[in-house]
Amino acid sequence: MFSISRQTAPRSSTPSGVARPNPPHCPHRQEPHVMRLVAVLDDVPSAALTLHTAGQLAERLGGADLCVFPPIPTIDPDFQSPDEGLPDPAQQARFAQSVAAHASTLHQIFASWQATLPGSTHAHWLEQAGDIRTILPAIASTADFVVLGPTHPDCTQATRQIFATTLYATQAAVLITPPVPQGSLGLHPVVAWQNSPNLLRAVHSAMPLLLTARQVTILMGEHQPGAAPDPALLAQLRASGVAVVLERFALAGSGVGAQIRALATQAGADLLVMGAYGRPHFVEWLFGGPTVDLLASATWPILTQH
Repeated sequence: MFSISRQTAPRSSTPSGVARPNPPHCPHRQEPHVMRLVAVLDDVPSAALTLHTAGQLAERLGGADLCVFPPIPTIDPDFQSPDEGLPDPAQQARFAQSVAAHASTLHQIFASWQATLPGSTHAHWLEQAGDIRTILPAIASTADFVVLGPTHPDCTQATRQIFATTLYATQAAVLITPPVPQGSLGLHPVVAWQNSPNLLRAVHSAMPLLLTARQVTILMGEHQPGAAPDPALLAQLRASGVAVVLERFALAGSGVGAQIRALATQAGADLLVMGAYGRPHFVEWLFGGPTVDLLASATWPILTQH
């Protein structure tokens, strides 16, 4: 009823037991109009939550082809610069064993979750070793959405690299998993309106969710009340028969993130759609820099796109 494709690259001894990178390929079915999702698993504690969110998204899309990808490093992070020297055979073996055990644990979590999927979603497991900066963009190149685990200021450098690579080196929309599971996804989406190319791309990707939502709320921050015209999205959704509310609010400088969070929560959001900012500002915002940490504080998924 369900299909699991566990693809691994050929094994080598550099490092021992870790696959050499091959051109990645995420298997997928060829039916027309099937949404393609990639769920990236790099953290064992949040893996089940990430898969739960990916499954919710697939269900809301009416079924999907889902590739589950656990990045497999080939370089020990303790030996990444020349002054750290080279690992000896025992260190190589320990690193390879740790990587293999990590991937095996993630696969067990995937297998348990995969058995609960409805027949309209087909999940595939893909193991591919190598540099995340080249492998992930290739895997995501045909995806409509990439689902990432929840973020927090204390996350690993690997998680930060995965996020930045996904957002800035791929064309797919990115769905960030919330820190706690929720009962629905995209039935009450909130759009943090911004007349920018990134937000328009995110809205375009989210349209299958917006058009089937019970109600959409558009939050529109203003420096001067009533100065900006209604966004075209408002009329577009209303013409499609979607219940939509436009809520204008006065921008409060550095407190914009907190304003959006409060208004989205008040609206009963189960998804926030927003455009990504430029890399330094957005990554700082995401991982707890001096700007408002909206994403890490959110209790709902966030769909964004660069």
